[in-house]
Amino acid sequence: MKKIYIECNMGVSGDMLCGALLDALNKNEQNEIINKLNTLMSGVTVSCNKSGKRGITGTKFNVDIKEHGHHHSSINEIFDTIDGFALDESVKQNAKEVYKIIANAESKVHGVEVADIHLHEVGMKDAIMDITAFCYIVSRINAEIITCSPIATGYGEVKTAHGILPVPAPATALLLAGIQNYAGDVKGELTTPTGAGLIKYFAKEITTERPQVYDKIGYGMGSKDFEKPNCVRVFASDENEEAVVELKCQIDDMTGEEMGYAINKLLSLGALDVYITPIVMKKSRPAFELTVITHPNKMDFFIRQIFKHTTTLGIRRIECMRSVLTREVTEKNTVKIKRSEGYGVKKEKPEFDELAKIADERDISIFEAKELVK
Repeated sequence: MKKIYIECNMGVSGDMLCGALLDALNKNEQNEIINKLNTLMSGVTVSCNKSGKRGITGTKFNVDIKEHGHHHSSINEIFDTIDGFALDESVKQNAKEVYKIIANAESKVHGVEVADIHLHEVGMKDAIMDITAFCYIVSRINAEIITCSPIATGYGEVKTAHGILPVPAPATALLLAGIQNYAGDVKGELTTPTGAGLIKYFAKEITTERPQVYDKIGYGMGSKDFEKPNCVRVFASDENEEAVVELKCQIDDMTGEEMGYAINKLLSLGALDVYITPIVMKKSRPAFELTVITHPNKMDFFIRQIFKHTTTLGIRRIECMRSVLTREVTEKNTVKIKRSEGYGVKKEKPEFDELAKIADERDISIFEAKELVK
């Protein structure tokens, strides 16, 4: 899963976002994620279950806490809690960045320094788990591009630890600054600070244009019942496009051995791909055209490396987009299997070197070795 579009016609909250992403996954993937989340915090149990709202079935993400005595935390206490989780550093860093955004909004509302702010609803264990869980799920499904619809906030009043406040609550309104939002026609609080903070951090664009092509749909159900289905909907796509740069040059004064060294060197330095094409240059001299594919942020580095490891005097660069399939390596019958997926297709291929080893050890053909790993 690479691209996620979040539809927030009934607002957005942390638990609804988690439920929507989980709903777009299969049962095994859901269980693996839930099991991991249940190892993070003592006294907190995470689960998900099917739930219906106004005829629509989706997934409800639940966080159950044994003790409810501590109702607020400082930002440093929250950071210490997150740092203690057995998760990748990138996931924990994302969770803390979301909390920084929320804490900055709360500090402006209350006129208190961020270090001194005590978060009430968003400082409780369920909110910490909602935010961390969303960051973990995004990392787990490798969602690289997240976009979002304009956000419905609801209208009226909401009861908080500070008393009765207008909808959207002051901190939520600040978090939504710069993000297209609207009240809608549902009375009540539809968007929470947790949900707004996650959208503020993760969404690259707010747009009414949802994807016309998608692979999966997920519904994250809320706790309250309204006259409309209380859910967040996500459209997920495995389609993946990225910007790349092709660096090209023509070379007629290097040997095949020297070109081979240059190719291997450029690949070892992290080029996405390197290849040569036989060509004929002036005076009918046989030559090579070298092509190096890299990400735009590494273009200058590879230009220097091409000049260093070849005899070329000039390099052309072509900026373009490439579409790629997701890739993973699994194992079957002790043989590594390369699997790729996206754009409505699935492919898999056994590692050839391992097939060759089996063929040699058993004195069989490569074709018979392939049959053994099917």
